[in-house]
Amino acid sequence: MDYQSMRQQKESLDPGHSANQKSQETICIDADSIPSTSLAVARTERRIVEAESSTHQESKSFIICFVYVCYLDGGSKWEKLTLSILFFISKDMRPFNVVEGEGFLKLMKEAAPLYKVPSSTFFKNKLAEKYDVTVLQYKNKIEKASDFCLTLDVWTETMQEKSFLGVTLHFFEGITPVNSNIATRELSQSHTAVYIQQVLEDIISDWNIPMEKIRCFVTDNGANMVAAIKNISAQQNKHLPCFPHTINLVVEAGIKHESVKSIITKIRTIVKWVKNSVKNSDKLRKLQIISGDSQGSTKKLVLDVCTRWNSCYYMIERFLELSKFCSDLLFDDCSSPEMPNSSEIEIIKQLVKLLKPFEYITKESSGEKYTSISQIIPMLNCLAKELLAFSSNVDCVKCVHKILYTELHRRFQNIEHNPNVALATLLDPRFKNLHFQDANACGRAIQKLKDLVKQDKEISSSESDVDETQKGFDFWKHHKELVISQKRKKNHTKSDSVSSYLSTPVSNLKSNPLEEWEDMKAFFPSLYKHARMFLVVVASSVPCERLFSKAGATISKSRNRLSGKHLEKLLFLSKYRYFSSDTQVGIDTFFRYRYRVQVLDTLQVSFHPY
Repeated sequence: MDYQSMRQQKESLDPGHSANQKSQETICIDADSIPSTSLAVARTERRIVEAESSTHQESKSFIICFVYVCYLDGGSKWEKLTLSILFFISKDMRPFNVVEGEGFLKLMKEAAPLYKVPSSTFFKNKLAEKYDVTVLQYKNKIEKASDFCLTLDVWTETMQEKSFLGVTLHFFEGITPVNSNIATRELSQSHTAVYIQQVLEDIISDWNIPMEKIRCFVTDNGANMVAAIKNISAQQNKHLPCFPHTINLVVEAGIKHESVKSIITKIRTIVKWVKNSVKNSDKLRKLQIISGDSQGSTKKLVLDVCTRWNSCYYMIERFLELSKFCSDLLFDDCSSPEMPNSSEIEIIKQLVKLLKPFEYITKESSGEKYTSISQIIPMLNCLAKELLAFSSNVDCVKCVHKILYTELHRRFQNIEHNPNVALATLLDPRFKNLHFQDANACGRAIQKLKDLVKQDKEISSSESDVDETQKGFDFWKHHKELVISQKRKKNHTKSDSVSSYLSTPVSNLKSNPLEEWEDMKAFFPSLYKHARMFLVVVASSVPCERLFSKAGATISKSRNRLSGKHLEKLLFLSKYRYFSSDTQVGIDTFFRYRYRVQVLDTLQVSFHPY
């Protein structure tokens, strides 16, 4: 049944319908027949103005007009859909020309027939606008924050053969750690310390981050990075080497020993032999299914990557799990590589047990949604105890064990003298001074904390003692001096807040130190301030590594000509869960159309409700 027949049938059932039908048709709109031009919008406006004096029956058509105007450029629905598409592009790392694809246009036509999808060029310009607005909002957050930590690293993109400096910013909002990818800046010169320093200073200046509020820069152990941070922070020690990266260097020193290197090479050869052949991979999977594993629970061998932490550990651990199936697989093929013998398998088992604590602390210290710097000293202490408790009757494992212990002590022997790490550990209610092994370092950290508290008291006391009467004659000047001296005597004789804090029991290991400090804020207000100051530092530069992983997924074959500026904006916006739109903008636009008086011809079209 066509539309005309359905309308005639409706008129026969509703005699009053035909009487108002003519006036209703003159103000209704057909979405498919209206061109999205300013003339069509202006004519629609006139119809909306005329609708104000219409009958009650015509008010339904007025609502239809309102819905249509919401989908026009600047309307509330248009704004929401446009921002949602832009969010889809940045969050899911899609190319801009996805909006011009046949499948996407078909989807949008079915989901929102009244919405006209803008071009890819429009979304590029919209990205710049949204980036500028979001940056302003984020700068307001930065202005309110009191302390910051920056992580940075350099990454080379292989598809475009370009290098980028990634920078992430970390601070607290209440008791919530906040982090963002503030820069993925393209590098055009050699990665010298001076050039990295210059680019980093430009980034800090662009975001209006006060240098005195930056508590620490976390980088890897590269000489150019260390020198760049040293030049920026001048006399202050604001550099912290990435803790997991240093741990990885300790592990690499151990597994490169000749006694186990040949065994690891043998395992790596087997893994490559299986993974490079679909036939061998299928056989390995079938052997697991025959043994009782379901189709979805079968496992694959893991190949290590020299730049990926713990990858060697994961490779030999997975090989141990599948060693029985690998043995059967290698036995059936005369061209297969050599299988490790029983004594070598035993060495691998003990090596996995030895490396397990290193794998744990690497993952534990790589988080960015909880405080991590205060865990460095406790984890190193626990790791040292684990190594001392480890025992083996195999000579090669003993050699690796000795190398690991020696290398760990060499690289971290001065960690307790690092003021950022030591003070953060003291100010974590879960640890305090329990794990310090150097009494001198612990004493210096406690004294440093007491000095900071004393400075705060002197500043607050001098501020509170300032009176307006100092500008002129003050009769009670002598009385005020006596009161100040009495306060100082009481503060001096009274037990200091640092000793009181350290004398209280430690908190539960699973508790949130920021929540604990919110409870203790009233008792130790000055320590509360310094706790937030030092706990904001992260223990690793892993956030930059995650940033580069996103960048690598963003620059794909379908968008291999993406510019560095667009990449930086996409990665910054990708941290947001959604793009908010101001619905009031659409409402204001509607009423602006409604009350605008323009003398134009009426567009004779109708909206088909069926």
